[in-house]
Amino acid sequence: MKAFTSLIAASILAVALPGKIPAVLGQGTTSAPVQSRPIEPEEFLRLAYSSASLQGQAAKLAASRETRPEVKAYATAASDFRAGLLQRIEAFAKDRSMPLPSVKEFEHQVIIENLEPLDYLALSRRYAEIQVQAIEQELKIYQAASQSPRQEIKSFAEQILPELQRQQEGAQKMYEAVRP
Repeated sequence: MKAFTSLIAASILAVALPGKIPAVLGQGTTSAPVQSRPIEPEEFLRLAYSSASLQGQAAKLAASRETRPEVKAYATAASDFRAGLLQRIEAFAKDRSMPLPSVKEFEHQVIIENLEPLDYLALSRRYAEIQVQAIEQELKIYQAASQSPRQEIKSFAEQILPELQRQQEGAQKMYEAVRP
């Protein structure tokens, strides 16, 4: 389980902050923390959109299956949040004539494919792990964007950050309820 968790963290880090990936040392440990770096607007939109898509798809999957009640409740609310966030990202990009990716990052697609065959407790635990890690990485993306010299990107990121922090709190509570 810890090796899979490390794989998820490494793949999310690879997507979130290419070039700043810590080496996975095994058993869930990593080297030094990822350093924050400036993020270009196109990169921010690509990563934010892919992350929201990943989490939206994972939430729909967890909410539609037989999972622990804590997971089902969180996943149902997260599915709604992610649908709204995706709409906001799409509108933001459209208003500025900025492109969005047509497909999810490869690593995000692999995470979904590995989640699909699971059920009940295994799905509950894996979904909770993915959410805790994905939101942590998503917060790093938005924090980097909140430091952007482009005011429109900075304002958008600052608007979303408190909402993501609430999602993180909920994900942590869900994880605590189902962790081994």
